[in-house]
Amino acid sequence: MWHDSDLAVRRRDFLRLSAAGAAGAAAAGAWRRRRAHGATFGEFPDEAAAVALPAELRADSVLEVFLYGGLSIWETLYLVDAYGRPGDPDFPNQQFHTFLGGGGDSVEAALGACDFPDGQPMGQFFAKDALGADVQLGPFAYRLRQRSDLIDRMRLVVQSHRLEPHEAAVPQALTGKPLGQPSAAGLGAHIQRYFVDRADASRAAPFSYLFAAGGLPGDNVSAAAATGVHPGVARPLAVNITNSERFAELLARGRVGPLDARDRYDQLMAVYTEEFGRRLRWRGAGDPTRSARFNDLSVAVGAVGNVDAIAAVMDSSLFVPAEGLACGERNGFDVPGMSLNAARHLLTHPTQPARYVCVSDVGLYEASGGGGYDTHTTNSHDTARNFDNVIRSLAQVINQPGEDDPEKIDLDRTLVILNTEFGRTPTRQDGGSGRNHHPYGYVTAFIGGPIRPGGGGIHGAIGPDGIADSSVQPSENRIAALLALGIWPFAQEAFAVSDVRGAGTEEDAAATVTRNILGVES
Repeated sequence: MWHDSDLAVRRRDFLRLSAAGAAGAAAAGAWRRRRAHGATFGEFPDEAAAVALPAELRADSVLEVFLYGGLSIWETLYLVDAYGRPGDPDFPNQQFHTFLGGGGDSVEAALGACDFPDGQPMGQFFAKDALGADVQLGPFAYRLRQRSDLIDRMRLVVQSHRLEPHEAAVPQALTGKPLGQPSAAGLGAHIQRYFVDRADASRAAPFSYLFAAGGLPGDNVSAAAATGVHPGVARPLAVNITNSERFAELLARGRVGPLDARDRYDQLMAVYTEEFGRRLRWRGAGDPTRSARFNDLSVAVGAVGNVDAIAAVMDSSLFVPAEGLACGERNGFDVPGMSLNAARHLLTHPTQPARYVCVSDVGLYEASGGGGYDTHTTNSHDTARNFDNVIRSLAQVINQPGEDDPEKIDLDRTLVILNTEFGRTPTRQDGGSGRNHHPYGYVTAFIGGPIRPGGGGIHGAIGPDGIADSSVQPSENRIAALLALGIWPFAQEAFAVSDVRGAGTEEDAAATVTRNILGVES
């Protein structure tokens, strides 16, 4: 039976071990153990080589913008002008036509506030969907329509599922798995795990980051940082940009004391961790056998000691409050804009670039139902303002044609994903000007990366009733992002063949997703 004294490290043992560089040895040992544990995660099997993206098409990184609350696609990314004309019994889907001339929250009123140019058409043709309908980019996507280079590399993917509550739809959108599955992990965890397993010991900063400010705790936006059954080393660094002063304070570790005190503290923690780990090994040798999460503890201890590396890439200027202005409304703390600027900085860092950054778009101002796009009462006003703001901020951090700013995102190297948990109903909610939750037909946008100029278009279709006629499920867009980076997504920690509709083998699943979502034939 163990006693408290059994867990203590005697002073002379600590001095002996620390003098011999025990902290460095413990860190190196933890690193070797992490490399040995599942080091092949994400490797393409030999039999799947034929379905891998060519090296020249692969992305180096992913920027995901999560349009939190559920974007109304009808006025933004999926306007079919023929659907929903008043009095037309063949097209019951009302879409945005219901909101034309609808008073204070009409489409026209929102566009007037957003300085939509006079004489411009409501929609701009994008592509035909699988039903042959002409899909246009709607009026609230005017900022996007001004960047033809982004449109030329954009692919819209129709999605559907059956989960109407945010509490269930948000984690499914972010992990690709229904709420409650132990293996549910955010995209950042898969990417972090893959690159950590292959990095050398000089890499101290994370590979994956999450900027998730605000949001209701029950909505489970934190699922973006979930590690599922990955080891703790796979956890992305989550930052609440609205509490940036506290984050900077934690990085400084002021409560531990000056630098020499921090070094002594880290040495002590390393020795205690190593001693604890020794007691978990059979006869003091091999891997720990009595604690599956001991490696997580080692990683956490090591991360605390690596805060200087994190501080080195997280420039303090990123957290200075920045003002946002959209549709005549001004906010002195533009959370989406600041988050996207921080994402730009991390993805283009010259020595330790991020491989994945997720920005949760909570809006310039919160929508009527919460988040940026939960538009239960004022759909036009909220959607126009917040979508205009996030697209403006996104366009500012991406190189334009002919521009070669190394501190801006290069679409050849970074895949941008505009994701959301569901869409909004094509008809009014309770006769007002809002829209309800609608997971039965909505879209996710993929921009850049493997999608080369002219290679976009639409996969799937949404019919005149607002229901998807053909679509993919959320797991498939997660799989597509991994394949775009050259990461094999089929493993016990990630996804199965059944996560791709109609697939019979892993190779078939990979080829299907690559074709449908990335628009590339393997």
